[in-house]
Order: sequence, then structure tokens, then C-alpha cells
Amino acid sequence: MNRLIINVATFFILCNISLHAEMQELPGDTASINLITREAYIDARRNPDQSILKSYKALSSSLKSGYAKGRADAFLALGMAYFAKYNYGDSAAYYNTAALNLYDSIGDITGKARACYGLCYVYSLKGDLAASEKYGEMSLEYFEKAGDRRGMVNALSTIIYLARQAKNNDRALELVDRSINISEASSDTVSLADALNTRGNIFKDMLLFSKAIESYFEALSLWEIKGDSSGMAIAYGSVGVMYYYQEDYDRALEYNFKKLPISETDGNLWEQSKTLNNIAQIYSARGMHDSSLFYLDRSLRINKQMNYPSGEAVVCNNMASALLIKGDADSALYFSKRAVSIAESIKDASLANCLVTRGQVLVRLKEYDGALQAAERAYNMAKQQDDPLVLSKAAALMSDISLHFGRSDLAYLYLVEFHKLKDSITNNDYLRKVTRLEIESEYERMKKQDELEQMEELFIRENKIKKQRSVLQGFIILIAILGIFLIIYIRHNRLRLKYTRIDLEQRLLRAQMNPHFIFNSLCAVQDFILAGKPKKANAFLVKIASLMRNILENSREEYISLDKEIETLRLYLDVQQLRFDEEFDYTFNIDDAIDPENISVPPMLAQPCLENSIEHGLLPKKTKGSLEVSYSLKNDILMLEVTDNGVGREEAARGNQGRIKKKSISTKLTQSRLEYFRKTLKEKNINIEIIDLYKEEKPAGTKVIMRMPCRKIFA
Repeated sequence: MNRLIINVATFFILCNISLHAEMQELPGDTASINLITREAYIDARRNPDQSILKSYKALSSSLKSGYAKGRADAFLALGMAYFAKYNYGDSAAYYNTAALNLYDSIGDITGKARACYGLCYVYSLKGDLAASEKYGEMSLEYFEKAGDRRGMVNALSTIIYLARQAKNNDRALELVDRSINISEASSDTVSLADALNTRGNIFKDMLLFSKAIESYFEALSLWEIKGDSSGMAIAYGSVGVMYYYQEDYDRALEYNFKKLPISETDGNLWEQSKTLNNIAQIYSARGMHDSSLFYLDRSLRINKQMNYPSGEAVVCNNMASALLIKGDADSALYFSKRAVSIAESIKDASLANCLVTRGQVLVRLKEYDGALQAAERAYNMAKQQDDPLVLSKAAALMSDISLHFGRSDLAYLYLVEFHKLKDSITNNDYLRKVTRLEIESEYERMKKQDELEQMEELFIRENKIKKQRSVLQGFIILIAILGIFLIIYIRHNRLRLKYTRIDLEQRLLRAQMNPHFIFNSLCAVQDFILAGKPKKANAFLVKIASLMRNILENSREEYISLDKEIETLRLYLDVQQLRFDEEFDYTFNIDDAIDPENISVPPMLAQPCLENSIEHGLLPKKTKGSLEVSYSLKNDILMLEVTDNGVGREEAARGNQGRIKKKSISTKLTQSRLEYFRKTLKEKNINIEIIDLYKEEKPAGTKVIMRMPCRKIFA
């Protein structure tokens, strides 16, 4: 520690000399200070020495200009830089604390959140988990107040780590689900991938390996989409660990060797150390202990470089295990003592596992008293920590030591516990050694009973499958029958609609070409001839012939162009005008948005409306009448308006009862056609509306509004 303080003090002096030389070049305004601080943040991890120089520049300028936030930002950048230099025990803690106090004094919530976040990591690596959790909770609270979702996710990740250290997997899962929800809500792919990877780590701690691998691959796919090499490296390492636990050592090595070059390129010593340690464990499991020791030695040197005692303890313990298997008990004892000493000094969670290894080494050296002391400590700590992996190893060690001291009863109890724990973890070789301790007959009886139960279960399952198959076949037959019925129903419905349309068109044709109308028209032609007006008679006869031809042609089509429909209506109105002593006027108004040549409509829908206006509105009128026909387009529905200034419906009903039946038939026929289109086109807005017009409370005519279907001829 003294050497570290001397190095830090020397570095401070060098920084102050450099700052003094460049002080005159620094701008005094806050924008320039903020720019320098941002650059220091960026350099903090990849080039901490450069970051420290820039942070001191910003700090000096902030002091000179009285810029409190600039000082706090500079302190925070210094804390980050020293943390990246693994000087978290002294300078990192000091500067993060200074930043927190300054942010608090100026009321900067986001600044306080970031400073607490830094302190959470600092105290975590110092081994003070209580202080780390306190600052993690404070960081989360401040980020929530500031509405910083990315900050909330980062703070949650530290608290999740601490919950995992405390073996509180339920809380860890609850927190990681919250982190995933926040990341998804903010569409933050990077944070989401990190949270999914963390969830995989929790599942791994809970020995739910299939779920863990699933989460790891979800995270990996997101990192690959973003092209995040650092994230991909983390996922590779996580997947490699899972394959290691499943004893698929080839795949475990494959993914760890994918990760290692990325971590080396990024200069991430932390990930390099973990990866090298994992590779060593894989080689050890394959019996390649020289290769294992090679990678463990590399990992140990990196942990020393980081000044990370927890990592040193884990690697020393692994080296002791590898050396013990190789038969070098003396070297194994050296590294075992070193691992226990480091873990004890920082109260690391790996202490129980280190004590198990020390006990195993002492048994090999036949120092049974020391071995018993180490094993008992490891057993009690593992029980307290609820760590089944370490507890199973400690129980096996206690069984061996108890046999040496002649306590076969204790040896038996510890051995039973060991196999129960191992079965809960791996589900392999259950009771393999316990059968040696006088329960072989009981085991055979249970085995036969299990076989009988399995046969009964298989029989029940087969019957259940047969029943399900029969139900499924019946269900398929029922669906087939319903399908056939549906096809027949649809076909019948289509035919019914087709015949309805044909019937309507035939009835419409009969209504349009009624004998009374034709007789009156021909009589009018005769009157012209007798009156010596052959030219007028000829012109009128041409119009009647054209009208009859149009009606016959149009009746064969479901849709005709609006231009052709208007032509037919004009011919009809010209013929009707001859029946009046004083001709009525008519006009056609077509909205500018309508192209009559490109819009098609059902034929002869408008004619009954015109006929009613003429027969019952204009014909009884003693003065000259007028008729207005308008077309407009609204929401793909063609709107027809027929307006007359006739006597009105009430007066027509009183004065001409004989024509009411004809009017009723014509109106009902039009409504039936509209109903047909409304059903086939599923358009509820197709309808007809009749409005009585008044002027000074006296009948002044009728308006008919018809909303009819239409189509575009050309797209």
C-alpha cells in the first residue's frame, strides 16, 4: 500500500508540473471545460494516463473560473481513470467521493447518480459488499429521479451482481427482469443484451443450464446485430462456461478461444483473466494439467497487474488443484496457502472453496488435523452460503477424513450427503458409493420398483396417446365435414345472389319499358305526323329508338360508364318533355372530381327517381317545372341528387291515387337493388333518402338522395 501511495504522489507531481506549463493555454469558459472533460471521459478506459492529464486541465480551469460543476465533472473523470488503472482502493475512491460531495452541493442529480455508480464498483472490488450495495441503491434512486433509463439499467446491473454474490437468486432474477423491461421500453439493444447475459449468469448459478444457454444466445444475437465485439466476447465466454458444465469440452474451448483475441484486442484485462482461467479449467477437466497450469499462470500475472486480489485467490486455488492432481503436493500447498490467505484478507466468497482445496492438499501430505480444520470451516461456510457445489466437495472431504480418524458413522453420513448434493447438481451416479455402505439390497428393490412404475407409466401413456389419436381423427373428420358444408353453403349463397341479381334486372327492364310509357310515346309521334310536323316526329322517333336500344343494352351489363348512363337519362327526359303542354327544364351537374368516362355505375338506378319526379311532381303542376340532377363523389360512394319543384308528395297522393301503386313498385324495386349491392359489397352507406321541400311552410318539391356503388374503369 505504501508503494502505491508513493507512485500516486509521484504521478500527481508530474501532472501538476505539466498543468502549470499549459495553464496559460487553457480557455476559461465553461464550454471549453466541458469539452475537455468529455474527452477525459472518453479516454478514461482506453488511455487512463491521458485522461488524468485532461481531467487535471479541466479541474484547474474550473477552479480558476469558479465553475463548480466543472470541478465535479473533472473529479468524476479522475475517479474513472484511476479505476481503469486498477487503483480503486485509494485514488478512485477519493475522487468519486469528492465528485459526489460537489454534485450534492450544487443539486446535480445525474452527477450524484454517476458518482454513486462509480463508488459501487470501487467498493465491490475492495471487497466491501455492504458499502457497494449502499452506493448501488443510491445510484439507482438518483437515476430514477433523473429519468435516465440507461443509468437505471447500469445501476441495476451492479445491484444484481451483489445479489448474486449473496446467493439471493430470487432477488437477482426480479432485478434483471426489471432491467430487461426498462431496456425493451427504451429500445436500448446494448443494455438489453447485457441484461439477457446477466439473466443467463443467474440461471447458471441456479444450475438451470438449458435456460442459461438460451439467454446467452439471445444476448449474443443482439450483440452480433449491433456489431459489438466486446459484447460478443462476453457472450462467447458465457456460452463456453455452459458447455464446460455440460462436459462438452470441445465446444467450451471453441467459444473461449473465440473470446480471448477480442479481449486482448480491446485491452480488457478483466475479461482476459477470466477467459484464461476458464481455458485452464477445461484443460484440467480433460487431464491436460500442464496446459492448464500454463493458462493459469498467464491469468495470475494479469490479476496481479490489475491488483485484483479476488481474482488472484481464485487462480491460486485452481493452480493448487492442478498441481495436486499432477502429484506435486508441496507446490500445491504453497498456492493453496496463498489462495486462503488472500481470500481471508478480503472476506471473499471463494474462501470456502479455497479451504476445500487446502484440506485436500493436507490429506495428501497426511496432515489430517490441519485438513480436518480446513474441511470443517469450508463445510460450515458453504452451508451458510447455500453453495451446493462447494458443500458437496466439503462433505466428500469430511467423509474421507472421518474414515481416517475411525469415525465410520460420520463418514457414512457425510458420504450420503455428498451423493445427494451431487445428484441434485448432475443427476449422475446416484448412490454409487453409498451402496458400498450396506444398502445394496434396498437399492435393488427400489430399482425394480422404479422399473415396474415406469412400465405402468408407459402403458398409461400409450393408452392416453391412443385416445388422443382417436379424438384427433374424429376432430379432423368433423373439420372436413364442416369444410364441405361451408363450401356448399358459400356456393349456394353465391348462386342465390346471382339469381337475385338476374331477377332484379328483369323486373327493372319490365318497369323501364312498361307498355303505358311506350304507348304514350308512340301517340306523341302520331300527333306530330297528323299535325304536319314530320321532321319533329322523325327526331322524336329517333330519340325513342335510341332510348329503347340503350335500355336493352344496359340491362345486360352489371356496370356501365356514368357517361353512358347520363346519355340514357337525357334521352328519357327528352321523351318525357313531349307529354307536357309547357315543357319542363332539366339540368345535369357533375362534380369536377368525377370523370364520367372513368366511373362506372349500376345501370337504370337513377331512372325510377326521375320518373317519380315527373309523374307525381311536375305533371300535376300547372306552371312550368324544373328538374336538377347532380352527381358527386364522397368516400368512394357516388351520390345522386334528384331535385324537382313539383307539387310535393302529399299533394300528389291526394290528386292522383291511381298512380300510387306504380310509384310504390318502382321505389321498392330500387330499394331492393340497393339492398343487394349493400350486402354483396358489404358497404352500409349504400341507401336512398327522400326529402320533402318547403317554401314558406308550403310544399315546394321533392329531393331524392341516392348513395350508390361505383367503380373506376381505369386504375
